[in-house]
Order: sequence, then C-alpha cells, then structure tokens
Amino acid sequence: MGIVLGAYEFDAARTSVVEKHEEIGGRDARAIRIRGVIEAADAAGLDAALAAMLNAASESGEATVLSLRAARRLLVARKTFTQEPLHGEHAASFTLDLEAEDPYEYAETATNSAWSITVSGATHAVMPGGDAVSLPTITFTAAGTLVRPTISDGVRTLVYDGTVADGEILLFDSTRQRATLAGVDVTPYVSGDFPRLDPAGTTLVYTDDAASSHTAAAAVSWLDRWW
Repeated sequence: MGIVLGAYEFDAARTSVVEKHEEIGGRDARAIRIRGVIEAADAAGLDAALAAMLNAASESGEATVLSLRAARRLLVARKTFTQEPLHGEHAASFTLDLEAEDPYEYAETATNSAWSITVSGATHAVMPGGDAVSLPTITFTAAGTLVRPTISDGVRTLVYDGTVADGEILLFDSTRQRATLAGVDVTPYVSGDFPRLDPAGTTLVYTDDAASSHTAAAAVSWLDRWW
C-alpha cells in the first residue's frame, strides 16, 4: 500500500516519509514530512498532480486522513508545501510538511468484544493491538435494575451514582470522557477515572450495589493505537 492523504495516493517508489514526535504549543504532536518526485505526461498534467497533492490537506485546521501504514490512520493538517522543477520535462520534486495534533495512529476499524454480566465482580479480559493504551467505549444494557454500576481496569475506577432501569443503556466513552444513559448526558453523575486498555492486556471488572440485579449485556469497543 502507498501513502494516502485524503483521496490522493503517493507513488511509493518515489516518496519518502520522516516522522517526529515533538511538543508544539505545550502539547504532544506528530510532525510528518513527505518528500518525493512527481512526473506527468505534459506540463498541464504536472500542474494538476501538484495541485491535487497540495489540496489534499487543508491549512485551515480542518483535519485530513493520512494513512502511512496499512489499516492505520492519522488526522493531519498541512503546514508547508514546496516544489522545485527538475531537469528534464514535466517533473518536479516536492516537500509536504504535515502536523497531527493527536500524535497517535489509530486502527481504521474498531474492535468489539461482547461481555455477558451475571454477577457483581464479573471480569472480562481484552487484549488490544498496537503499542499504546486504547480508550474504550463500554456499553451496558441492563437486564433488571442496575444500582451504582462501576467499571475498573485494575488501576482506574469509574462509578455511575444512579440506577439503570431494565432495558436502558449506560455508555461510558473514554475517548470523550463522557457518560450517557438512554442517550442523555449523565457525565456529572459519574466519579473516578475512565478506563483504559493496556496493549499488554487488561482485565475489566464490573461491580454494583447489593440491590442490583447484577445482570447486563455489555460490549467493549476500541480502536487500537500506536505511538
């Protein structure tokens, strides 16, 4: 697979990439430099190809999907673009500098893992890919009434200080640091820290109040991440 920026695919044989993690404005980011040579059948074709490359990533802050490796993606914005004509006809070298405010690469497709909960203290082992912690979304569909449902990854524990009625769905979204019940934001009613999934493996633990039914159909979903 070649390097793909938006709808534009670079010629892998004529393109190189250098990536660097750096601190920009007090935050971690990933700087990406793509360099290469482009040729066309005529001058008009060369101009069109360079324009397509230039326009593939916006300078406006609107993120564009960049794929450097198969089945992974980054969201990037263009910083600079330079080009130089080469000796011979209808060829130019180029340098395209991009920045990803979020320095992680993400899997293009989410991984989903079903979890049947029948007791307080139920556990569920997951093994993300990648080499960085993943941020899961965990949903609980209550079978009976759940009272103060709690989820832990062994380090962080998150508690919803309320009840989930039979058939209602409680959602914990670690990426957005948000909780919803039946689609309504209940983040102010949760306490603790949202769970994370370690690439070395994580065992999630569900607990609730003694008055609960202790029964729910849960699902864990995440995107593998790479640093």
